[in-house]
Amino acid sequence: MFDIKKLKENPDINIYTKKQEIHTILKGFLNQKKPMLLYPVPFNDEYQTNIVRIKEDSLTIDSLLPKSGNIKLLESSYIKATFKFNSNEHYFLSKLHNYEKEKDYFVFDIYKPIEILSLEKRKFFRIGPSVNEPVRISFFVDGKYLETILFDLSGEGFSFLIDYPVEKHTVLEGVRIKFPAELPEITLRLEVRSAVRLDNLKYKVGAAAINIKPKEQDILFRYIFKRQREIVAASKSFF
Repeated sequence: MFDIKKLKENPDINIYTKKQEIHTILKGFLNQKKPMLLYPVPFNDEYQTNIVRIKEDSLTIDSLLPKSGNIKLLESSYIKATFKFNSNEHYFLSKLHNYEKEKDYFVFDIYKPIEILSLEKRKFFRIGPSVNEPVRISFFVDGKYLETILFDLSGEGFSFLIDYPVEKHTVLEGVRIKFPAELPEITLRLEVRSAVRLDNLKYKVGAAAINIKPKEQDILFRYIFKRQREIVAASKSFF
């Protein structure tokens, strides 16, 4: 089961909040005639269903499979849902609105989501730098110079911790990414995608590269491959 809060910390996540965008995504998925996964909360079980039709403010979904999930859906406080569309993983929260018998089985109306999170399936997964050999990031924002270490990174996304939030969609110019000694430093433009406050009062900022050049991306991928090999080697030695 996914965690919406953690998903929003991922700089590779796109968040759709406009009604027309949400309707277009749901309509496209409906036309695929593929199953959607539901997780009635507070239960941890996964169930399969299909969207039957899309209404103005709700979605009609089929009975859950296995059908024992229908009872948990009725008893749920809210619902987590996920589906695949256009090679992306999509996530949203909803709540049961109504249910009724249709022919010989029950269908359910759940509220149309107010936002859908979409995650592009990337060839290069997110990876954390070594504690002993951190990757450093430095930039200016609001007239202040900040330098910190990367929390994790992917082929185009970066996350890091700072002491105060940065507004979403802020463009950071001249961002310097400094790798361990054997790889050269790169300079990028980043767009802030998220800034989530953590329990330690710091903010986890997620940012994505803007028009990254092939040379810089090659260096980034070389680091990712190297770090992947280190992690695999460490796991083998552990066992």
